Amino acid sequence: MSPFIYSPTMAQLCRLLGQEEATCRQLLETVHTERVAIRTLAIAEFHAINCCRLSILESLQALADERQSLVQALGANYGLQSATTSIHALIDHVHGPASEELRVAYHSYMTTAKIVRDEIKQNVVLIEGIRGVVDQALSTGTPVAPGRDLYTADGHSFVAGPVNVLIHQQG
Repeated sequence: MSPFIYSPTMAQLCRLLGQEEATCRQLLETVHTERVAIRTLAIAEFHAINCCRLSILESLQALADERQSLVQALGANYGLQSATTSIHALIDHVHGPASEELRVAYHSYMTTAKIVRDEIKQNVVLIEGIRGVVDQALSTGTPVAPGRDLYTADGHSFVAGPVNVLIHQQG
């Protein structure tokens, strides 16, 4: 009775890339949900969105780890050095339909991943814009400075007043 020896295939790697792409699409959905929450300032929704995103990111990490193991195993089957084995090395080394299928699956996955990255950048821009508006709104009013030894522009003593009109006596 001979023991079963696991022999990974390019088709398995393509299926795994398809799973990663599907998971990226789920992440894209949460990014769009987050954008709606940002635009409507629905702060209460952010916790649930972040929990969902964390779960998806953990799934992506697990898939990436599995992919790396599969790439290493395939590289060993094709005689590639394990330290430098990558999907690109497999695509370049293997020729024929298997290589083309891998190239298409990898390109599709990377396109989706880049879309997710760009959409996240748009959310960051929205958040920074809102933060800028809030910061500006908070600093627009004339604050009142309490204290002693304050003087108005015409030199009269004042206990509290607008900061931009007061001169503080030193000494």
